[in-house]
Amino acid sequence: MMRALIFVDNRLASRIALRYACRLANMSDMDLQSIYIEEPELGDSPPGTGWVKSTWEKGLLVSAGAEISQLIHQEKSKCPTLRKPKMCVGDRETEILRELDESPYDLFIEGTLYSFNPAGFLEKFGTRLYRELSCPILVVKNMVDIKKAVLLIEDTTDLWSLIPLFFKIFGKTQLKLDIFHVKLQKPGRLRFKESGEGLKTSDAKETDEIIHSAEKMLAETGWSAQETRVIRDAPAGIAESLQDYSLVVSCLSRQTAPKSLMLEVLSRVPSAVLLCWQ
Repeated sequence: MMRALIFVDNRLASRIALRYACRLANMSDMDLQSIYIEEPELGDSPPGTGWVKSTWEKGLLVSAGAEISQLIHQEKSKCPTLRKPKMCVGDRETEILRELDESPYDLFIEGTLYSFNPAGFLEKFGTRLYRELSCPILVVKNMVDIKKAVLLIEDTTDLWSLIPLFFKIFGKTQLKLDIFHVKLQKPGRLRFKESGEGLKTSDAKETDEIIHSAEKMLAETGWSAQETRVIRDAPAGIAESLQDYSLVVSCLSRQTAPKSLMLEVLSRVPSAVLLCWQ
């Protein structure tokens, strides 16, 4: 069974992510562990050690912990594999990384509200948490039915990381799947036709090879894409073509800059984004 860790708090983004994760867990074979972290206010340090510190931490968790427990209890009736939350006091990033390091998880899930300003999403990839995560990430932006997904691949995409991840999560579902090979351009440059007409022969051949490789790997798992497409456009244009998808799946290098064109695409789509590392 696949194991996922989801960060929860009392904000709307977290509630949406939890609901989405529960639907995902019911679609696939997934054990869902929640974690809540109470961050002390600036300058509020633990008094001493031992039972004194323990009592102080329990006091911080009393009110918020009860609300989180109630939230998990409400979802538990619809999601049998959702476990009671692990609760702790400390720095959010440090505690999440510690939990991921101490227990074997296949996926980390958290929520962020969709915004026409992509800055909030992009900032996540400059944080310590995202730089050091050892497992794939699912970032949930909206509450939608999980019906249609798209694999976004580039010339450098590691298909051996991307496709096994997709199959591990969705292999037993009836999710509809498309594959888009994106040729990212900086805003202001001339757009090319999506059909491939006018492409140089070498580009067309390269495109055929990477899409063919992806389809072949999918076929070996019993899957097939309903549609494959090549898109040459700026990030905003590509993101616009992804509006109807409930999940966008891609693969990034750990050295990806927060201002990369692919991250800008992912920041602009309203759907959930599933990312693996290569």
